[in-house]
Amino acid sequence: MVVWGAKGPGNLQKRITMKQKSIVKTITLGGLVMFTSITLFLSTSILLDLFGIREHQGNYVPLVIWSNFLCGWLYILSLLGLFSHKKWSVVPLVVALFILMGAFTGLLIHILDGGLYEDKTITALFLRIILTLFFALGTYVTTKPQL
Repeated sequence: MVVWGAKGPGNLQKRITMKQKSIVKTITLGGLVMFTSITLFLSTSILLDLFGIREHQGNYVPLVIWSNFLCGWLYILSLLGLFSHKKWSVVPLVVALFILMGAFTGLLIHILDGGLYEDKTITALFLRIILTLFFALGTYVTTKPQL
């Protein structure tokens, strides 16, 4: 007769799940820290015309830049919650997703009205939406309670 006790298969599954959550949290935190740093640096540099970055950006759309700037601060708020393992840390990322989708809609309207823009803006905004979605999913997975 085998006595499983405290080291039973249920505990093994729990340890595996916790290890997976730890890996997802590490990847999410690392990616979000880098993404937030780049977002705030570039958007602030364009808004304040630091380091001549505004000149290199060409025809930038202010709505997109301001949206990125605001999302950068939401990313910081989410990072604070994620570091302290708070369930609410996914909320700023969901809000950022809505802001970015609104900015994408605004960009499309701007383009259809004949406004000046750079082709890379469409790609960058789409990529930003996808990355924010992945960060939101990673944050949700790591902060949801154990079953």
